[in-house]
Amino acid sequence: MRRLITATVCLATMVLSPKVMALDEKSGCNDYDVFVLRHLEKANDGTRDPSLNSIGKKNAKTLAALPIIKEASHSFYTPYKRTYETLEFIDTEKSVYDPMQTEKLVRKIKDQHCGEIVLVVGHSNTVPAIIKALGGSFDIRYAGQKLSSDPVIMLNEKDYGSVFRVTFHNERIHQQLYHINSSSEQTRKKR
Repeated sequence: MRRLITATVCLATMVLSPKVMALDEKSGCNDYDVFVLRHLEKANDGTRDPSLNSIGKKNAKTLAALPIIKEASHSFYTPYKRTYETLEFIDTEKSVYDPMQTEKLVRKIKDQHCGEIVLVVGHSNTVPAIIKALGGSFDIRYAGQKLSSDPVIMLNEKDYGSVFRVTFHNERIHQQLYHINSSSEQTRKKR
């Protein structure tokens, strides 16, 4: 039976932040399209470096089948099996990066892959920082009010399949959120 993707897309466009402007003035890059995701479902084998489990492998194939992902020219992964295996079925050049050096990763994307579609696979505690370094943001509110300071954001340990897209084009940041679910019988897209 053919697996399809459940893709929920939440589109948010915001005005360019001064931090993003400062980064882009240094690099000269004014056009990038980066998909950031946490590695897919991992095996619970008790080791520090587990592989993907069977669901993770199925979802890696589902990710690789997405038309926009097929257009990517480069992928980055951390030195862990599960991040590389998330990209295993995607036909791009691949490079390892240090998950503790987010700014260095973003600089490399902007300096060496400007104007390209790039994939970055990280971890629950690194994906939000990568998104923010690319100019994306998380709108956290309580009782309808924005908090006075940015809270620390981490993905839930069970959050697999969220694909965050950060695009810088026409001097604006655009954000989209996709959800991959290979067990779905239909493809849905919401704006």
